[in-house]
Amino acid sequence: MSEKRIAIISDQLAGGIGGAESITFSAVDLYPQADFYTTVYNPDIIPAKYRDLKINTTFIQHLPFAKKKYKAYFPIMPLAVEYLNMQQYDVIFSSHHSVAKGVITKPEAVHICYCHSPARYIWDLFWTYSDLNRFNGLTKVMVAAISQYLRMWDVTSAQRVDHFLSNSKYTALRIKKFYGRDSEVLYPPVDTQKFRHEGTEDYYFMLGRLVAYKGFELAVDAFNESGKRLVIAGYGPEYEKLRKKAKSNIEMPGKIPEADVIRYMNNCRGFLFPGKEDFGIVMVEAQSAGKPVIAFQGGGALDIIRDEETGILFNEQTSASLNEAIKLAEKQQWDHNLIMENAQRFDKNIFNDRLKNILDNSEDYKR
Repeated sequence: MSEKRIAIISDQLAGGIGGAESITFSAVDLYPQADFYTTVYNPDIIPAKYRDLKINTTFIQHLPFAKKKYKAYFPIMPLAVEYLNMQQYDVIFSSHHSVAKGVITKPEAVHICYCHSPARYIWDLFWTYSDLNRFNGLTKVMVAAISQYLRMWDVTSAQRVDHFLSNSKYTALRIKKFYGRDSEVLYPPVDTQKFRHEGTEDYYFMLGRLVAYKGFELAVDAFNESGKRLVIAGYGPEYEKLRKKAKSNIEMPGKIPEADVIRYMNNCRGFLFPGKEDFGIVMVEAQSAGKPVIAFQGGGALDIIRDEETGILFNEQTSASLNEAIKLAEKQQWDHNLIMENAQRFDKNIFNDRLKNILDNSEDYKR
């Protein structure tokens, strides 16, 4: 790769550090000589390790309130990413969930795209997001019109990619459905050494950003009914609503230090994941702590959980179905070592080795 110029492109670095950002920074670690681009970033969220990273941005970076209100500029992000000049690069690696794959490269360049998800808010979850945002009739029509334009651009720009990588079989299915493209499944990198099984205390654990589609309210309803102890760590738009709804058996400490996250994870009775995600790194983290995961039977959970071996999959997103799954989990004799071994399939070193091999041999993936 030393004789080739490589660019790494991310959608945004503004809303927080999550799974998509972990892919981006893994690529930066593998290729520190590469040039890095994103549409807009907020320096306040950049991890200390990357504070000196030169970040090239689009014109959106200089628009009013873009660092915090970047979602308002989604309709012009396709224009912004196409305006980036990629003509000097031989290899482009994009970490994509909204617009990063849309860069325009020179014809002989190879573009490898790691797709976290075709943008859910313009495809199959358009109606869900509209309801969650409580759009009125006129707003919904306006958003639908903008989404139609974005969908056409999304499909068109997908044809510019030479090779797609997907984070799960579920995402691969969505890429095939909406883009008409095949993809290679490469599971996201997980630090499987961060957690370990310490004990089994009488509480269940949830962790994540408290947004409506992740299923936190479903868990609150289920545990309000069962009276079992549940700890929900994290913060987000749904925090106050859930806190008011939760009974005394449900603890919501908000955003907590990493040491507390590790303690809760290492000692819980089981981990809950009632939402449907494209992958779900936190499920792997729970498995690396030897914990059974009780998860909805869909999305990335199907790649991660071995039903009744490393967790329980339930088939309806209802409190009754979740509580039945918990009862089943409590009857199991869990092999914590087997669960931890299952998590090793997703270790970050496996991801790094495979991604480096793909990018080092990028010419093999030229369309």
